[in-house]
Amino acid sequence: MSDELEGGAAQVLGKMRTLRTLWQLRAALACAVVLSGLSVLGLSLIDESWPWTWLAGTALPVLLGSLGLGAVYGAWRYQAYGAALHPGEGLVLRRGVWWRTESWVPIARLQHLDLQQSPLERLWGMARLVLHTAGQHDHKTAVHGLPLAEAQALRASLMPRVQGHHE
Repeated sequence: MSDELEGGAAQVLGKMRTLRTLWQLRAALACAVVLSGLSVLGLSLIDESWPWTWLAGTALPVLLGSLGLGAVYGAWRYQAYGAALHPGEGLVLRRGVWWRTESWVPIARLQHLDLQQSPLERLWGMARLVLHTAGQHDHKTAVHGLPLAEAQALRASLMPRVQGHHE
């Protein structure tokens, strides 16, 4: 994060290591779908009557390649992601593997906050705090990978401030 946004008494929000695993699984699944489709397309272009044994022979390399690519990309995404709370001011969110983004979300722009959990996030005790903002092109953003208790505490600490700024 930039020095300008890091200044003051910023509190770095903790991300759970299981977030890395979640992002690795999602990336591996996306790679598997793409690589499987490309394999089938490639095999059908080589020979329209290709035997199904070729498909079986490509399944293991596609699966291993997908797991490898997913593990690497998920780890990179986890490493590049970060969030910090500046009490009374707002939050800084940093994300992006290829295209990096650092967003400043002032408390005065917050409209409401949602706590969300996918089934895996629920299983691992993790949550996302979704910040809905006013007057922005991207009207919402999320703080990912927070322990559930920390996400609830952050939401509770921001709620009075959100209401106070709008009254």
